Amino acid sequence: MLILVAFLTAAGSGASDSSGLTGNYKFVPAQSGDVAQAIDKAVEGMNFIKRPIARGRLSKTNTPYQHIRIEIGASEVEIAYDTNKPIRVPLDGQSIKWTRDDGEVFDVSATFDGSKLLQTYKATDGTRVNSFSKDSTGSLRLEVEVSSPQLSQPVKYALVYVLAS
Repeated sequence: MLILVAFLTAAGSGASDSSGLTGNYKFVPAQSGDVAQAIDKAVEGMNFIKRPIARGRLSKTNTPYQHIRIEIGASEVEIAYDTNKPIRVPLDGQSIKWTRDDGEVFDVSATFDGSKLLQTYKATDGTRVNSFSKDSTGSLRLEVEVSSPQLSQPVKYALVYVLAS
């Protein structure tokens, strides 16, 4: 079962001028989706033995971060979540090996299309895609999709962040 944690950050300028994504953000729970409900929906089709295991694992790795820092450069991005160390990846879709604090290894890549920053984590048992964009109010929207052959459907939810003062 895939358990993913997302971190992205970049140094420099360039893409940040057009995207408006570079910044320090704080979580807005009242405007965000219900992660537990998204997980329940994704595991509802699993057999009764696997369902609680999958739910527990997904819940552990899909806790909303309270703070996100994004820096987009001309050729790479760096993202940091809460107090975790940031990860820096190229923006050309080329993947890097990244080891999460618990020792699990992922292939992490990022691409930028001018308005959305896509960060992808691939493991042997599934994939997580984080899509960062700005909404009409200037808030950061993080749309998450976690997929695995073991899930009856992907886990999908959206979180909202505002610039931290």
